[in-house]
Amino acid sequence: MYTIALLLFPLTSLATLNGHCSGSKAVDNYKTSGICIRTSTCNDYHGEYISGACPNDPNDVKCCIVGKYPNAGTNPCGQYSVCDWTANACGGSWKTGLTRVGYCPGGDNYKCCKI
Repeated sequence: MYTIALLLFPLTSLATLNGHCSGSKAVDNYKTSGICIRTSTCNDYHGEYISGACPNDPNDVKCCIVGKYPNAGTNPCGQYSVCDWTANACGGSWKTGLTRVGYCPGGDNYKCCKI
């Protein structure tokens, strides 16, 4: 039984795909609004990504932001919009329904805020 627990324990230290950015490089918008996704997915959404903010994930998983500085001109769901966590305040309204599989990558808790 202890062997099984030891084998499973390292899995709990991995950051979650489609989860919040949390590594030492997750600062400013990357910390508050970033999502850990594959770099190819970030590119599909015209996002910007940084290394070191999704600890212990594979090399192709990085912290991505869409529509916020440094790529504020992206506007994922129309003029003046950003992808953000629904737990954060949206300065306008959450764009729901049409998801590219939505306007933003990730799950139901990461949506486009139309400002």
